[in-house]
Amino acid sequence: MIRIYEKHMKQKLERFISAVILAVFWPLLLIIAISIKLEDGGKIIFTQDRLGKDKKLFKIYKFRTMKENHDNPDTRTFLGDIRITRVGRILRKTSLDELPQLFNILKGDMAIVGPRPILAEEAEYKIEGFSYDKRFSKLPGLFCSIDMKYRAAADREKQFRMDVAYVENITFKKDFIIVAKTALTVLRGSNVYAAPRNR
Repeated sequence: MIRIYEKHMKQKLERFISAVILAVFWPLLLIIAISIKLEDGGKIIFTQDRLGKDKKLFKIYKFRTMKENHDNPDTRTFLGDIRITRVGRILRKTSLDELPQLFNILKGDMAIVGPRPILAEEAEYKIEGFSYDKRFSKLPGLFCSIDMKYRAAADREKQFRMDVAYVENITFKKDFIIVAKTALTVLRGSNVYAAPRNR
């Protein structure tokens, strides 16, 4: 059976929704941009190479939430991380730092819902007896199934398994549920950072 939504509607619908959100909420994006600039005078947008569909590299856009030229750039953020700016703490808690990814969606690099866009080095992680390459058969998402509950608290294995389960059965209903449940998790302020560990 041809998956009409997945093959013919999903990307067009998501690009349309992204364009509408940007048109309606551009004043919010402007306020955020000004706030970031006023705090320390640094760059407004943070870009980073991520793996997209078919493992093609693309530059992901986010509002900058960390101090520029900070120490330990490869260390994951954690609660109380002094590298995060005051504005950045608010943006991370509310996930507003992700809004520039709407431009990634318009460009065709990302989807509203899809597997999490990961760093190239994360793809080197292996799960014994399980292949997760199927997750690269679809565009990575602004929202992903792992965010419905876990957000930053999930480990890679859980994330990759949920990504594969998602791409194996993409439906409009599932996408709607992922967006709705993720929004609730964000509103609760849950799992903004990874679980604490010894540093």
